[in-house]
Amino acid sequence: MLSSLSAPLLALFMSLGGFNWSYASQTDTKGNATVEVTADENLNGVKVKIKGSDGTEVDKTINIKAGKSTKVSWTQKGKQVEYEIRIEASESFTSGNFEVIRPVAGGTQGALALQSSREDIVDEQKIRYKTPFTLSSHELQVFNTDGDMIVDETVTDKVVNAGESFEMRWRTADEVFMIKVTGSDDTGYSATDSRVPWSVHIPHTEVNFDSGKYNIKPDEEWKVAEAFAVLVHELDHLEKANKAIDDLDPANKTSADDITVQLYIVGYTDTVGNAADNKKLSENRAKSIAQYFVDKGAWCEIHYAGMGESGLAVNTGDSVDEVRNRRALYILSPETPAGGGQVPGGGAWKRLAEARPRMMQKLPPLPDTYVKYKEEQRLAREAKFGVGSGKIGGDGDGDDDGGSGSSGDGDDNDSWGGSSGDGGGDSGSSNASSSSGGPPAVDGEPGANKQGCAVERPAGGAAGLGLLAGLFGLLGLRRRRSAQ
Repeated sequence: MLSSLSAPLLALFMSLGGFNWSYASQTDTKGNATVEVTADENLNGVKVKIKGSDGTEVDKTINIKAGKSTKVSWTQKGKQVEYEIRIEASESFTSGNFEVIRPVAGGTQGALALQSSREDIVDEQKIRYKTPFTLSSHELQVFNTDGDMIVDETVTDKVVNAGESFEMRWRTADEVFMIKVTGSDDTGYSATDSRVPWSVHIPHTEVNFDSGKYNIKPDEEWKVAEAFAVLVHELDHLEKANKAIDDLDPANKTSADDITVQLYIVGYTDTVGNAADNKKLSENRAKSIAQYFVDKGAWCEIHYAGMGESGLAVNTGDSVDEVRNRRALYILSPETPAGGGQVPGGGAWKRLAEARPRMMQKLPPLPDTYVKYKEEQRLAREAKFGVGSGKIGGDGDGDDDGGSGSSGDGDDNDSWGGSSGDGGGDSGSSNASSSSGGPPAVDGEPGANKQGCAVERPAGGAAGLGLLAGLFGLLGLRRRRSAQ
């Protein structure tokens, strides 16, 4: 190759008998290749014959004015074509060889459009995008909750045209923290989309409150203390994951690139008692638990809300004592959980505490039951996908290459901890169940944003909600999969 792909360079190739010729080493965006012929004097009837390795044949007769170039153009079929050329003028002729690259480009530069639901990403380990510009390559990077890059695959043997969709898949038993997909064309343009499907629905033993009360009794504190231990360990894990990912590209590291999370606490009651009173009571109980976390040193932003007897886990009539409806929900997530069903809408949340610097260095021990719970989640993923950590199960083309197991559904709906409750519409509550994919589904929709927990980096701010797009520039650490 005689020139780089970054610019269509016209290179002087040969001069003989008063005329010379040059070629563009790269086609234009429409795929047109060009040879220019010039002469020191007027020449008529100059014959230009070109044969390409892609089957192209050009046979033209041109007239040349002294000192001015005459172009011979044709549409190149292949991406990289070798040509033979012969030029005859009067009794002079010249011949030679050259190569032209047809760069993959087109469409409109812009962000990749996510087409996958959160269930696709978390439960099926696949992600799909529509691209506004033509891709010559697309890359998938998957990071676990330790910040390790467990999948790094770049597809270079398949062109995705502007307006088309592409899908990439992975297979891992690891808990996935972040997914990055980068699409690139041959002009050096690329767009990266990052998704954080990670969230924690903290399983816990429900606190028993006295009738009509919302203060945490001393003999019930151990239940909240266990949930607090889980919370701060997950926050610590998040810090380590952020650091590990930042360390992959330290030159471009900024604090705004770190993923931040918030804790959301929801309180519920059964249908015994006045609905308005139950809603206020459930809110105060959620606030009491949230305040406990703040007082103990949790350093994330904390929100709370009460739903009273709305959003029942078990549908009952009025004045029905149902222990499973007296409960709380703790969600640690990078974005506000999607409202509906058992989860309140965005306007219902009240912020109790802002994020603050971490002061706690020594963490309380994790409950053995939570360690067991996390291991059961990992085994469920391993059973579902039939893999250990980091195995790639697909080739990025949306076809099913196997790679996934037939047993297990990736969910762990067993209760964590023991049940409690003493009856009555405003007394204690039962255990919360939990799933491996984050907050529970609500009316068929995920408890977090169904579009995959996107993370946005607004200018001058920390990671927030929405879409992370428009991060342009090629990423390193790529393993390429090319045509053989």
